[in-house]
Amino acid sequence: MPRSYEIRAAFVEAIQQNQEGYICIRTSDFIASLRKKNWHFTQDDANAWIKQYQPDFADKTTDGSENRYWILRNMGRVF
Repeated sequence: MPRSYEIRAAFVEAIQQNQEGYICIRTSDFIASLRKKNWHFTQDDANAWIKQYQPDFADKTTDGSENRYWILRNMGRVF
């Protein structure tokens, strides 16, 4: 049975650092990490969770797809 604290753990597990040194995450990476923990989110669910529970991440998607590219804002933190 999936546990709710595993969602945050999956989020932290999917975080990467891009070439410019910024902390970032893609929705697809978050979903893949969630599936390892027996959670099955759609892209809409994952984006809504990031938007609600991770306010220091900004959506920097350039192509308008649902596979969003989230970057940690300056002086931000992972909640």
